[in-house]
Formats: sequence, C-alpha cells, structure tokens
Amino acid sequence: MIRQLVEFSVTRKVTILMISIGLVAFGMVGVSRLPINLLPSLSYPSLTVQTEFTNAAPAEIEQLITRPVEEVVGVLKGLKQIHSVSRSGISEVTLEFGWESNMSNLAMD
Repeated sequence: MIRQLVEFSVTRKVTILMISIGLVAFGMVGVSRLPINLLPSLSYPSLTVQTEFTNAAPAEIEQLITRPVEEVVGVLKGLKQIHSVSRSGISEVTLEFGWESNMSNLAMD
C-alpha cells in the first residue's frame, strides 16, 4: 500500500503538486474565516442594588436604606463581599459573589 503511494507520488509529480496547493488553499480559506476571540466577554458575578431617596442627607440614607439593605441581602448564598456607598439621595450596595454562583437566581432573590 505504501509502496504504491510512493510510486504514484514519484510518477505523478504535477498531480501531487496540485493536490498540495489545493489543500494549502483550502487551509488558508478556512483559517481566514475562523473566528478568533482572544478576549472573551466576561461577566463578573456581581449585583448592584441602587436606591434613590430624594432630598436626604448621606447619614440618613445610610441609616434608613443602606444598612437595612445590607442586612437583607447579606444572607444570600455564595456572597463573598459587600461594598456600599451612601451619597446624597442615593444608596448603592454592590454584592460580589463566587464564580460558581447562578446570577439569574441570585438576582431574583
């Protein structure tokens, strides 16, 4: 079998050359159409709870909104860290979860 292949390759040089050029051409077309994603889109497992309370000082926002929200969401499964910011009229509580967390279920909770 191998001997016949070698004999065919030696006697039919032009045919082997054309087959080789065809394979290289198909390979180049395939590589040019191959999508390469070097930086895949990552969605970090975090949620932000933003609450607005107009005309309120940051101390009131922290006492009336931020701390109760932290207590309620602090028991969610897979929670790694809580960051909160209380500004004039706005409370933002950011929750960071582990990579294994199911974010759609946590967002509903």
